[in-house]
Amino acid sequence: MSTPQLDAAMNLHRAGRLDEAEQAYRSLLPTQPASAGRMLGVLLLQRERWAEGAAVLVPLSKAEPRDAELAVNASLALRRSGQREPAVMAARCATAADPQRLSGWNALGLAALETGELEEALSAFERGLQLAPGHPALSLHRAQTLRRLSRYSEAGPAFAELVHAQPALLEAWRGLAATNAAVGNVDLALECRSRALALQPQDPELRLEHAVAQLLHEQAEAAVRSIEALIADGHGDAQAWAWLGRAQLKCDQREAARAAFAQAQQRDPQDQVVAHFLAALTGELPSEVESDYIRRLFDDFAGHFESTLVGKLGYATPARLAAFIREQAGDAFATVLDLGCGTGLMAVELAAEGRVVDGVDLSTRMLDLARAKGLYRSLYAAEVLEFLRGLDQRWDLIVAADVFVYVADLAAVFSAAFERLPPGGSFAFSIERSAGDATELPAETGRYRHAPAALHAQLAACGFVGIAEQQVEIRLEKGEPVAGVLMLAKRPG
Repeated sequence: MSTPQLDAAMNLHRAGRLDEAEQAYRSLLPTQPASAGRMLGVLLLQRERWAEGAAVLVPLSKAEPRDAELAVNASLALRRSGQREPAVMAARCATAADPQRLSGWNALGLAALETGELEEALSAFERGLQLAPGHPALSLHRAQTLRRLSRYSEAGPAFAELVHAQPALLEAWRGLAATNAAVGNVDLALECRSRALALQPQDPELRLEHAVAQLLHEQAEAAVRSIEALIADGHGDAQAWAWLGRAQLKCDQREAARAAFAQAQQRDPQDQVVAHFLAALTGELPSEVESDYIRRLFDDFAGHFESTLVGKLGYATPARLAAFIREQAGDAFATVLDLGCGTGLMAVELAAEGRVVDGVDLSTRMLDLARAKGLYRSLYAAEVLEFLRGLDQRWDLIVAADVFVYVADLAAVFSAAFERLPPGGSFAFSIERSAGDATELPAETGRYRHAPAALHAQLAACGFVGIAEQQVEIRLEKGEPVAGVLMLAKRPG
């Protein structure tokens, strides 16, 4: 209900005299809690005082559950103050109260995005677009959600339509760049990064994204120059130094790269990617499985994993390993555990009528692609060693194709795998072969190379018998074959 005092406060608000308006609204709260509180909440949102806004708006919204506008504002305040689950609940109330309110569906989509409920977010944005076809913000949010869902074949055209209609829409160019990078279209990714950077040439985040695109496009020297300029301008955070190190490695500037990674580690001591590259450059190999490094690597790689590895690098390890298993141990396995299953290439080779295949991988994006193949009974998002140690189930065959190139010390994995096999069960895997008798980590590839003789001894120490080996070419690296070994060991029957 309007009163002269409330009208006066609103006039102050409209005139931009926000301190006076806030004071006036607060003075009215004892006598007009609903109307003055509603306006105070709006003012606090304008001033980006999100937690204070939530404290005012949430009780009002709960008292008036059929007021969709209040619920939308409450959701915004909650989301921006980090209260994600309550933000989703408030937005759901808004859409229930008024399904025709566009802002309610947008609020629900944004809140669901932040809690990782991607399917609900997509549904919300699409419901909003039914009300307002072509709405720019909803269209952008829908495209971003499709990318988060790894539905790149839909996200790409959605972003492309946006940049065609609005060439100055920065986030659409960034989304289109990320989508192209995810599927391995490095030419288009760099072009899109260039278009985005042209819109805001001094933005440090855009400058780093452009430099990374240069590096992925094999323009390593240009990437080094770009990142050095970024750091010289005072934007030398951990990620900038880490990417500088990676670019310098590509240019064979090993000492400069080591110094860059050391700078990155000083700024973020917990970054496992940085620690991994420092290990490669210093020779101090980690004793633990580098879970965060592996997860980040393959989440980024998932969209173009198969096209790059199989199509461009001649990767055929799953087929070769499957043939080696049949040669050494037959084909009578009822149950199979695929360690580091990735997108499911090993299951393609081992799936058979009446056989159960389970898979485990750190990357949820890789698991999504594996799930789509329909070959697994169960898929688990977990680190391999923790998974093996965390249950008492057994499988007739445990297989790991191109997995141990990301693990420095395999003794603990071998021991855990032994416990997950029944008597007579088989354990088969591939490795990249080191040049000497010790484990190596070439900084140029970031993948571990193991010595077969050392692994043979570790397998035997765990109790494995019947250890067999076969020399193979794992993949191509800069056009040259990478030497590898297939190994199979059995638990005594």
